[in-house]
Amino acid sequence: MSRGGFVTIINQMAREADQAQRNRIREIKQCEKKRATQEKEDAIWSAKEKTLEANKERDNILNILPNTKPITISFEDYKETGSFPKSMPKPNYLSKIKKNYSYPIKEKVKFSIKERLFKELRERKTTEHNKKFQKKIDRWHRLDEIIKKDNEKVKLDYEQTVEAWNNRRKAFEKNQKIKNKKIDLLKHDYMRMKKEGVEFYFNKVLKKSEYPKYYIKKWGLEYDPETKIIIINHALPPIGSINNIKEVKYIISRNAFKETYLKPTEINSIYNNAIIQLCLRVTHDIYTTDIAKSVTSIVFNGWLTDVDRSIGKEETKCIISLQTTRDEFLKINIKKVDPSLCFKRFKGRSAAKISELVPIAPIAIFNKKDRRFVDGHDVAAGISGMNIASMHWEEFEHLIRELFEKEFCKNGAEIKITQASRDGGVDAVMFDPDPIRGGKIIIQAKRYTNTVGVSAVRDLYGTVMNEGASKGILVTTSNYGADSYNFAKNKPLTLLNGSNLLHLLEENGFNAKIDLIEAKMILSKQEETRLVNHSLD
Repeated sequence: MSRGGFVTIINQMAREADQAQRNRIREIKQCEKKRATQEKEDAIWSAKEKTLEANKERDNILNILPNTKPITISFEDYKETGSFPKSMPKPNYLSKIKKNYSYPIKEKVKFSIKERLFKELRERKTTEHNKKFQKKIDRWHRLDEIIKKDNEKVKLDYEQTVEAWNNRRKAFEKNQKIKNKKIDLLKHDYMRMKKEGVEFYFNKVLKKSEYPKYYIKKWGLEYDPETKIIIINHALPPIGSINNIKEVKYIISRNAFKETYLKPTEINSIYNNAIIQLCLRVTHDIYTTDIAKSVTSIVFNGWLTDVDRSIGKEETKCIISLQTTRDEFLKINIKKVDPSLCFKRFKGRSAAKISELVPIAPIAIFNKKDRRFVDGHDVAAGISGMNIASMHWEEFEHLIRELFEKEFCKNGAEIKITQASRDGGVDAVMFDPDPIRGGKIIIQAKRYTNTVGVSAVRDLYGTVMNEGASKGILVTTSNYGADSYNFAKNKPLTLLNGSNLLHLLEENGFNAKIDLIEAKMILSKQEETRLVNHSLD
């Protein structure tokens, strides 16, 4: 090949190499462009996903009423039905049993010719042979004894293992039987409207209710068999837990995400709606699962634990309270109601805006920690340890007067008591000079051992109207029925039950107790004695 042809080939190869390099660079740039485009698309989609996620979270919070599903509770589901989880130990000890070799067999002595000729030699050899054979027998017996002991230990270990297994199985079956018997008893108690059974049943109902993660599934529940009222003190979620992202956008020019947020008024509106929906949903779940019709009325108290910014400390306060009756509540269609209008219809109690987190007085509350069923301690004024539900009606009148004097007169109020009457109620008139909350207030007391009927509440309201008073307070040692709380709604009436009375006494330095069962027995005996004395006269 000529020199010129060789140069031409070299140049051609160089051009091809350059072209290949340019193609590789072009491919790399195209890949980078595609990757950049994909990253932008992923970022845009990620922004949309975050927006959709925030909207979905809020939608879930605001749709617990439309998304209500039927709840079924069976006591059988809470029974232990499984068998003892561990299988019986296998008799593998048999594989560990040792066996001795065969019992020695005595062989015939073999004599040589010489030993056959001489008796002395035969006898000597026979004696030695017998001694050796006896040693074999002795060794066999020693070894057999050791093997027997080892085998007995192996067998004993196995028997002890089996015995321990049987004991655990029996304990498991016994506990299972006890638990299942308790479940049967709770079912029996629920169907017969007894306290422990009803509370167990509805705790299971609320546990089975499905809510978004935003809501706090924490509550206290108490049932009063006499009034058939159930009171639920339910924890509320803080307003700050609501996802406030309105929209997330990806800004291509800055390669950054931009978030916009809901206005505080929008968050407040969501919170108001959410808390009311929780209140209605819990109430609905209890009424609709109550197959024994053990509950005629429900009081829902919503409690919020959050930091009070005015003092910088965490506080727990009631910010919503709703009392309903079964017959009225079951008339509504829970999936289609407007929560706020429904709450107003049942005269629920809260601040004008729940989101303001203003504490309110619960409509009713049972205090499990009071001394209702516990002996009183050393106290002042003559009611130390006294069961005030059994005290003389006239003493009870003066106790109430003294209590309200101590509570309100420090603010300038004046209390005057009317002439005592034997109906167990005191008409005391309090004049409160406070220009905002004050005025003429009628106080009546009922030293009762049974539920206070609605007629007593109506009588108080009539007295308030006739006297031109601004408010009426009814105090009792017992409880009020659902109809009493229902009548008192939106009226200038305050109902204080035995639990409230004990708390008020304690705040003012008095320690007493209320035991309604004991009081009924004492008052009954007093009445019998009075009748006997009257007949003798």
